[in-house]
Amino acid sequence: MIEYNEHTLIDDILSDMSDGILVIGFDGEIKLHNHAAEKMLGLPASAFNGKSIAFMMHCTDNNDQLFESILVAVHTKQRSIKTVPYFYNHNTLYLRVTTDLLHSSGKITGVIAQITDITEATMLFIENKRLAGQVLDLMNSFVEVMVTAIEKKSTYNATHTKSMVRYAAKYLEWLAEQDRLTDYTAENTAPFLMSIWLHDIGKLLVPKEIMDKPTRLGDREKDVMHRIETAKLLLKIGMLSHPEQQAALEEQTKQLAEAEALICTANRAPYLDTSVIEQLHAAASIPCPAADGSVHPLLTDQELEFITIQRGTLTPKERKMIEEHVSYTKKLLSKVEFRGDYRTVPKWAAGHHEMLDGSGYPDHLTAADIPWETRLLTIIDIYDALTAEDRPYKPPIQPERAFSILRDMAAHGKLDREIIESFYESHAWDKSDNG
Repeated sequence: MIEYNEHTLIDDILSDMSDGILVIGFDGEIKLHNHAAEKMLGLPASAFNGKSIAFMMHCTDNNDQLFESILVAVHTKQRSIKTVPYFYNHNTLYLRVTTDLLHSSGKITGVIAQITDITEATMLFIENKRLAGQVLDLMNSFVEVMVTAIEKKSTYNATHTKSMVRYAAKYLEWLAEQDRLTDYTAENTAPFLMSIWLHDIGKLLVPKEIMDKPTRLGDREKDVMHRIETAKLLLKIGMLSHPEQQAALEEQTKQLAEAEALICTANRAPYLDTSVIEQLHAAASIPCPAADGSVHPLLTDQELEFITIQRGTLTPKERKMIEEHVSYTKKLLSKVEFRGDYRTVPKWAAGHHEMLDGSGYPDHLTAADIPWETRLLTIIDIYDALTAEDRPYKPPIQPERAFSILRDMAAHGKLDREIIESFYESHAWDKSDNG
């Protein structure tokens, strides 16, 4: 049996790999490479052995991206994955460069770069994208970019928009089947769906911690809980140090525990009645010893303001910031030149919080100024907001209850009752029929 030493074994492993491998020291010098790297990059072994990455950049034309990605990993000592073009023999290759750190005796000793030729897959992706681009016009490309941006910021908002488009498309199909779709609406189906895709782009400018605020305290909850736990620990230490004060300290500990339970419950409750708010005000002033020997009220003024929000999780100031997303949508879309059938997209998209009685926002429009498309968009927006299962700040409600709320809003002159009943009749809202 042939005995392999460590270096022979490594050489055998590397030689069998189809991916190119480079091992680089933190001086930027290539310590080791395999034949696949030579073949993939079109360079002889002499271009690698003992050479630096910086030197290799000078050996090839227009391929700085590849070597820069490796240099960045060397200098920052961070892992990375990057796809870069590589120009070789009058062809463009697409290489995925994966860098990782090498360790020896608990120390980081260098960087290993794995270079994978993904040209075929990348070219297939590029071709598919080109073919899709022939079908989609510039406006649809813009919409796709905006929705992607929203999804990156808040997944549930992207899901919300996609659900709305699905409901609307299904509803319009049903109207067409029932011969109840006007010629104007039939011709403007694509622009109307675009207005739905774009209706919430203003949320890109709303702070994520407000838009996705799941509880009244939000990130402040951990500060309050830490304060309580610290106080309880100090009181426990006090009982051991001063047994003569045990009764008083036990009573104070009990108050803190009760306050903690009250705050935890109130923080996530959909609604707080007056008695709970009064209890929270009383609990806020409970003295809390701190590690530095000082004593502070259990809740700061701002924490008390947040925990005593009666309904929902937002303060009036935060709610105002959320409402401003409609104005942001209007401003953003005003920068885009919508032409022809698409000229009304900004108006429809920016009006989805207007109410027929003028109580909506931001422009307090009334029924005479709110077109059918915006009325429908508003109804679908409210319906999905009520029934969505992924909102971090509230549980979903059942469809029948949601329609009850919509009908109540119509009875108060806020929504179009005829559209609500037609939408209900269509069952376009039924998720079991929407996939």
